[in-house]
Amino acid sequence: MVGAVAVMAACGTSGSGSSSDSSSGSSGSSGAAGTTTASSASATDSSATAGSATSGGGTQGADTGTGVSSGPEPTTGASAPGSSGDETTAGVSGTSTGETGTNTGVSTASSSSGDPGTGSSSTTMDTEMAPAEGLWLIMIEDTSSPTRLYKIDLLDGHSTLLCSLDTDNNYNTSTFGRAGTLYAANADTKNLEAIDPCTCARTVIGPTKVEALPGITSDQGFGLYGLETTVDQLVVIDTTTGNATPVGPLGLDWGFGGLTWSDDLKDAFAINGTDDRLYTIDDATGKATFLVQTNYNFGSVGIEWHPTTHELFACSNPADLLRVDQTDGSVAVIGPMLLENNQALCDNLAAPWTPVACVEDK
Repeated sequence: MVGAVAVMAACGTSGSGSSSDSSSGSSGSSGAAGTTTASSASATDSSATAGSATSGGGTQGADTGTGVSSGPEPTTGASAPGSSGDETTAGVSGTSTGETGTNTGVSTASSSSGDPGTGSSSTTMDTEMAPAEGLWLIMIEDTSSPTRLYKIDLLDGHSTLLCSLDTDNNYNTSTFGRAGTLYAANADTKNLEAIDPCTCARTVIGPTKVEALPGITSDQGFGLYGLETTVDQLVVIDTTTGNATPVGPLGLDWGFGGLTWSDDLKDAFAINGTDDRLYTIDDATGKATFLVQTNYNFGSVGIEWHPTTHELFACSNPADLLRVDQTDGSVAVIGPMLLENNQALCDNLAAPWTPVACVEDK
């Protein structure tokens, strides 16, 4: 990164985020890393989308997702807007099909049909494709001291400790920016921070200037959106200063919750822990639109649309990894995270837009 604003997740990484091809709750190093304070603006992840509507209002109509990824292809489709009482239901694309991370084998064989003594032989060649990168999530576990950073496996939900922060502060939301920076909102200091997932070194970007920020996510470009629940509104967050600027009211009382951008939806998803419902959030107006009732009793809420699998993941308490069907609201438990503190909960998830070698290798 330029200056000292954001610690890139690229220590040993390559690649770049793609707004058309991708988002915003066990062993490893546990040494505490130092904390720095940002003193200059970052040109890489600067927020340039305050209240931007460039992606279109996915919450206002049927918007078929056709994002291309290196993982399984999503099932494309859209549902027309409807009504449920006095609530509008938004159209969204379907979830992905097929197993994630499945290796594909290619086999070719040739054999002779003559006598065994002719010297002819049969040859078989098996080629396996490497598993897709990025089939994991990052989670900050802040109910232990010091605060810990974990990798969460998408296939069975188990955790791998990456490193420990040099603080026991609370972090109830995190997200990767499209350029690779891991951002987190410090609930104690009210600052936006960048955290290096390789070392857990923290860079303080600046004050958000809001009291409650339970959800942040990448936007459709290189900025961030956030849920500000003191007055229940959507905000844009400046990644060079940390400041949050209002977009518009959510239109309902929001309790615990999380926020995540979806390239398929071309808008944001959010779960409200007060009513256990999945909503879409209009990035141009901030309005929350009821999508579907989940069948899970959420306490804390972490939520993340994954750019590789095009699926919606969540977590709560107990700390299990969950998959949320965005068409019918059914929630499936993938598996327990098996954190070192077995009493810990989960309230944030972050999916990578770009490869992060130090996490892939764990």
